[in-house]
Amino acid sequence: MAPISEYKGEYIKKVITVIVITVLFLLILFFVKPDLVRCYLKPIHKETGWDNSIWFEGLYDEVAVAIGEATPTPGSAETSTPTQAPVPETTVEWNGLEKTTRGPNGSYSRESFKFTFRSLAVFGGFILTVAATLAAIGFALYFVIRSSQLKDQRALALSSFAMLFVFALGAFGCVKIWQAIRTESHVEPDSSYREMCIHAPIIYLYDEQCREVSVNLSIDGKLTHTYPKYGEGWTVKTSPDGTITDANGRKYEYLFWEADLNMDPDTSRGFCVKGEDTAAFLEKALSDLGLSDTEANTFIMYWLPQMEENPYNVISFQTEAYENAAKLEVDPLPDTIVRVNMFFYASDEYVDIKEQDLASMNPSLEEREGFVLVEWGGETV
Repeated sequence: MAPISEYKGEYIKKVITVIVITVLFLLILFFVKPDLVRCYLKPIHKETGWDNSIWFEGLYDEVAVAIGEATPTPGSAETSTPTQAPVPETTVEWNGLEKTTRGPNGSYSRESFKFTFRSLAVFGGFILTVAATLAAIGFALYFVIRSSQLKDQRALALSSFAMLFVFALGAFGCVKIWQAIRTESHVEPDSSYREMCIHAPIIYLYDEQCREVSVNLSIDGKLTHTYPKYGEGWTVKTSPDGTITDANGRKYEYLFWEADLNMDPDTSRGFCVKGEDTAAFLEKALSDLGLSDTEANTFIMYWLPQMEENPYNVISFQTEAYENAAKLEVDPLPDTIVRVNMFFYASDEYVDIKEQDLASMNPSLEEREGFVLVEWGGETV
């Protein structure tokens, strides 16, 4: 048998061919199944809801038996003891770059992602690791074959050990990088999964009776800033024009607080607004939500600097999610309560989202009478 050194050029070409074919296969896999590469994806949209068909499918037979439209199966207990509907296990499905999580009792969360520079860099690093491993194995294999031909046992042992070491190290590196790519915890978290900072909620109190009022917050989280100092709650005297007076006689326009909230915003509905159109949008939206011009002006002056320079702002006004995370306890109870909470994030592209019906979310200005509480605040990514 001719020494392999005579065919060194041909051997190198074959090794390069194997490397090129492998890299091309990985690139094709990347474009055909992008959901296989989930490292450091960036969330761009999320919607949540309920799939009633899943819930009612499990209940159908039990309800039919209960109302007499079906006969219980032989041996079943015909009692009036209520039974719980079956609760499906949580499942995760990927369709391209769209992830659907189905939870207990038919709830679902659908999220859309896009690649970031780190996504491509990590996958590129994986391809380079695979290519380098194949090249190193090919190089080590050459020395194994050459040592065997020369019957140099010492060189054969060393080159064999080197080849096995390179193979083990390369395989370990490839597996670890692939695990990092495939691990969902490496997806950049959407803000809805994190503890959120609620910014600048301020509370106005308008009261025709000018009485002493106590205001207490019950939040799922922790307060970070308050003014006047919250202590164990606020106790203030109200007035018709909204001026608030504390026990020391100091006057305030409103009560201020901020907190870190454990809150999951509902972003299934909202608005996608150009940055340059944000002021006009907020003027109309806040009026529909029940804020007066003065209150809306303060709101816009606080938030507009963070919004008008963005290409687009995806805005959703929170009701149930916010009120569950930040409960207000007021004594005596106001006749009218208007709470406005805005969640938004900037987007480089237009996001198609179902619009909210703002007019039905809060009382209109004409319905303000008696003791009125107004609060606004917001959060962003």
